[in-house]
Amino acid sequence: MSKVNVFSAMLLRSPLLWGGALSFLFFALIHGGVISDANVIRYLAGHWVEYVEVVMFGVGLAALAIKSYDLVRQRPHVQDERIEAVPEGGQNPAEAGRLANSLATADETAGYLPRRLREGLDLVVRTGSADGLQDHLKYLSDLDAARAAQSYGLVRFVIWAIPIMGFLGTVIGITVAIASLSPTQLENISGVVAGLGTAFDTTATALALSMVLMFVQFIVDRYEQSLLADVDQAAWAALAGRFQSLDAVDDGTSIALARLGEAVGRSSTKLIEAQEQSWRALEQTAAGSFEKLFEITAGKMQSKLSQSLDGTLAKWSESLVQAQADLASTREDRWTNAAESMASAMRSFEQHQKTLAGQAELLAKVVDATHNVAALERSLDSNLATLAGSGRFEETLATLAAAVQLLAARAQDASVEPRRVDLQTGLRSGKAA
Repeated sequence: MSKVNVFSAMLLRSPLLWGGALSFLFFALIHGGVISDANVIRYLAGHWVEYVEVVMFGVGLAALAIKSYDLVRQRPHVQDERIEAVPEGGQNPAEAGRLANSLATADETAGYLPRRLREGLDLVVRTGSADGLQDHLKYLSDLDAARAAQSYGLVRFVIWAIPIMGFLGTVIGITVAIASLSPTQLENISGVVAGLGTAFDTTATALALSMVLMFVQFIVDRYEQSLLADVDQAAWAALAGRFQSLDAVDDGTSIALARLGEAVGRSSTKLIEAQEQSWRALEQTAAGSFEKLFEITAGKMQSKLSQSLDGTLAKWSESLVQAQADLASTREDRWTNAAESMASAMRSFEQHQKTLAGQAELLAKVVDATHNVAALERSLDSNLATLAGSGRFEETLATLAAAVQLLAARAQDASVEPRRVDLQTGLRSGKAA
């Protein structure tokens, strides 16, 4: 690459150029009247200190933008195969030079992964051995991390310098305000107010711009750390274990042994795969046999169960029919017995009815006798009165006793006891009379 091309590439990647151009465009828009917002003009173009702050902010923002462009450009190519795949049995360290020539020249613009691979292959080319390649890859990883941290030097300087310019504007504003104070013109404080406004505006602008740059730097740094982690993994996968570790007096035996080991490994792998296929076929055959056996056994069990269930159901049907017949005959016997019992009860009821009729007739007779006794009693009362008057009481009493005996013989079992005549009362009444 010629010096002109190198200078052109460096100029195109210069943050100073792009930051200055961006600031010039911004101020041109302000002075051209395109941007006319009062707050924007006050805080970003109100004093020459604010001009400097905006220019420094543009430079820092351009540096972060260029950095972001490089990282985004490298990200899709991290997983690309930049060197040939590792052959079976590994490679001789003498082939490292050929692999290094197949890579593009790893300058500052080539990216992390091509430079990492080329520097690792250079170690193998210089030493003729790959014994220290793994440690060298770790060293290159730390070196890239340090380079990534150093690439933010300009941005860190801008983030530090912008607040310093804000404090400088504060000092200038306060100085102007103090210089505007005059013992003869104490009524006019417009100069003091303008100076203090400049002091505070420059500080506020500086703090806001530095915070924006710090936030953008944090995002870009996180993205770059993620990219470096992917580069470490890709470089380790491409170089670690690629080359054979050979002694200076090696006569090819180690290579032969390594290749023999690889062949044995491949044969073992094929044997294991064949064994797995045999086991799978055996498993499928056994599964089919078991399925058929289960089907036959299930059919036999189903037929046996059907026969057993049919016989059991037939026996149960016969038992139910017999039980129903027994229950019907028992029910008929019970109804016959119940009819006979009812007939017997009816006959007993008729006999009781006849007995009650006889008792009713007897009761009627007793009632008639009772009426006769009542009439006789009244007759006796009159006779007693008559006897009491005539003085033949004893003869009449004997006659009355005979009549009572006669009535008692006629009544027999009458339930109503004849009214007893108090002869003593009659006697006393007769005597009294």
